[in-house]
Amino acid sequence: MLKVGVDAWNLPGDHRGIGRYLRSVLHAWSQQQLAVDVTLVIPEWHTWISRNRYRRETDGAYPVVSRHFVDRAGLDALWFPFNGCSWTRFAVPAVATLCDASNFVVPGYAPQTQRNFFTAAQRCRALITLSKFSQAELARELHVPPERIAVIPLGVAPPLPPQRVPSVEALGAFVLFVGTMERRKGIDILAQAMAIVQRSRPDLTLVVAGEANAKSVEGIAVRMRILGFVDDRTLAALYRACKLFAFPSRYEGFGLPILEAMSYGAPVISSTSSALPEAGGDAALYVPPEDPAALAAAIGRVVTQPDLADELRARGRARAAGMTWEKTARATLDVLKGVAA
Repeated sequence: MLKVGVDAWNLPGDHRGIGRYLRSVLHAWSQQQLAVDVTLVIPEWHTWISRNRYRRETDGAYPVVSRHFVDRAGLDALWFPFNGCSWTRFAVPAVATLCDASNFVVPGYAPQTQRNFFTAAQRCRALITLSKFSQAELARELHVPPERIAVIPLGVAPPLPPQRVPSVEALGAFVLFVGTMERRKGIDILAQAMAIVQRSRPDLTLVVAGEANAKSVEGIAVRMRILGFVDDRTLAALYRACKLFAFPSRYEGFGLPILEAMSYGAPVISSTSSALPEAGGDAALYVPPEDPAALAAAIGRVVTQPDLADELRARGRARAAGMTWEKTARATLDVLKGVAA
């Protein structure tokens, strides 16, 4: 039985991205009944006061230990899932997940976190990232051999059962984007593309589910609905109801929304940038990342050609079915076993 300490410092606060990744791996470990014994490692000194706040975020009553006493906990390995080491005073063999190198290569994107990445490269016996693209980017920026960085793609959960969501039904025909409204995600390109599409399809609305930032589309005359964050039930209904899902991001370490959309049968259009082709495989329609006209043409093809839309739906469902959290969890455990050996 491998005894793994999981750095859980941000588990109660992160219900997107990395938080979903960590919860999904923990759930898969417990459901598969693998030979792993998990302890949550938290920053508080007095764990009895805080432990239930962390346990509520998981589906197991895991033991909890303070990071200040982690070397006394009898652990075989530590896993830091939140983009680097949140503390450094440990003697246990460690692995850190680094999702991508955006904080090094995207101007102004969290440069203060670079130090955490360098610390992880120095203190951890192995690193994990989500794509071959990110492996190469991180190896270059951190000055480490690529073979020190294991590539473990993300998985996707089985789709939720269909449910009626009146607010989604009221949207009419729409193109869906899920994510933060920021330049890196290409929301400005999508808004420009939809402005072109709406000249011939005024019935088609751009719907955005995610952190709102209207400034990112300021000055673009496009009809859109910004929903902000939505719950899982509403998100599932949006994926099922949309004409297509568009993800024209400029830089991604993987692109989990692509797989989520595919699992619900949404046709997917993605940019060709960064790791997105690794996420979408042969199941997406690809366009250049900085070309609103090409994106508009692709949207037009999908909404006017039912055979193309059906083909993308079928390919997408098959792609998502093969990308499971169980695979991600097993591969992560293999890396932890390797450093503990």
